[in-house]
Amino acid sequence: MNMTHSRLLAALVGRAGRTAAVALVAAGTLGGLGTAAAATTGALPAGAHAVRTATDTDSATDTDSATDTDSATDTATVSDGATARSALRERIVSIARGQITPAGQDPEKSGTCDKYFAYADGTEKQSKCAKTAWCAAFADWTWHQAGVKPAPTTLSGRGVGKWGQEHHLFHNRQPARGERLYTPVPGDLVVYGPPAYAKGGHVGVVVAVNHDGTIDTVEGNVGDKVTHRHVKPADARGGGQKFHISGYVSVPGA
Repeated sequence: MNMTHSRLLAALVGRAGRTAAVALVAAGTLGGLGTAAAATTGALPAGAHAVRTATDTDSATDTDSATDTDSATDTATVSDGATARSALRERIVSIARGQITPAGQDPEKSGTCDKYFAYADGTEKQSKCAKTAWCAAFADWTWHQAGVKPAPTTLSGRGVGKWGQEHHLFHNRQPARGERLYTPVPGDLVVYGPPAYAKGGHVGVVVAVNHDGTIDTVEGNVGDKVTHRHVKPADARGGGQKFHISGYVSVPGA
């Protein structure tokens, strides 16, 4: 390499970067100042092209790897979220089933149902199940125990439905025009009677949804006990007024 070429190579390192300079070296003898001058303007000689192509390929490979990693992360996040929602519903069902009153026991006489008022509003926390209707207290308690947030605190069965409406979680059993038919999911609350902060009505926890359209529920204060029921939604009634099922309150975030 003569002095002129040496000076030119040094200048290229400063102007075009090490990759271009190495490309020029890879070209062998530079073949005159014309080839070197072309490299400084972006027109790489034949020998330099192979070096540049390899660099571009490596860069593309790195980009693809990053994309694949991001995609895998997104998929894992979605999967984890679905698993968490499913686990929450399973927890609700397990808690509700675990409270079914064993044969021969009377929770109102023993006072074991008083605990369901733990999440009731204000002084109602001190209520006694022997003197106060407690179906809503049981439904509220089940959701709170499972870690559902937010969860209702009303002692009105119909009030649970109203709470659901306020939180955009209530679904009519018979949808209005333009509404989609909602199929209940285990963990939902089933409401008997039109939603309202008023006395009466009834509420329970959906624990199974069957292929024939029937549902299984666990409901508090049925015969003064926590009771399992297998019902056909269109025919089922609940509460002192024997209200039909008006709809369901879905689990927030699940």
